[in-house]
Amino acid sequence: MKTETIEKILNFLDAKEGKEIPRKWFESIKRLKFINDLENHPDGNQYRYEGHLFLYDSNIKKLPNDLYVDGLFDLDGCKRLTKLPDNLYVGGYFSIQETNITKLPDNLYVGNDLHIYGTPLADKYTDEEIREMITSKGGTLIGKIIR
Repeated sequence: MKTETIEKILNFLDAKEGKEIPRKWFESIKRLKFINDLENHPDGNQYRYEGHLFLYDSNIKKLPNDLYVDGLFDLDGCKRLTKLPDNLYVGGYFSIQETNITKLPDNLYVGNDLHIYGTPLADKYTDEEIREMITSKGGTLIGKIIR
């Protein structure tokens, strides 16, 4: 069943039937819809997110190229995500802990620290190699690499 349909049913029950629907259900539906929108956003059009973006422990599989996150970006535990998009801008810290990400994208900008604990990157590369990987592909890491 589509998330929009489930959301309509929950809204109807809440408004018309006076049923107490836990708010966490509504938040779960919104999160699923948001993840679906991100995964299906067409490449070539920048996707801007103003504020902090928390997708930790989600089942997201793909992020759009040209993703701009104004605040911090937390992808901890997103095991199905194996690749980061090119032209990724993160204004705050960027956390990819406990993911299966094996390489860093072209034009990665991180305005604070990069958290890589529990990734293949942390197991395979030194901090210097990771920093070189970022800069050689046109990117910038302002902060530290946190393992």
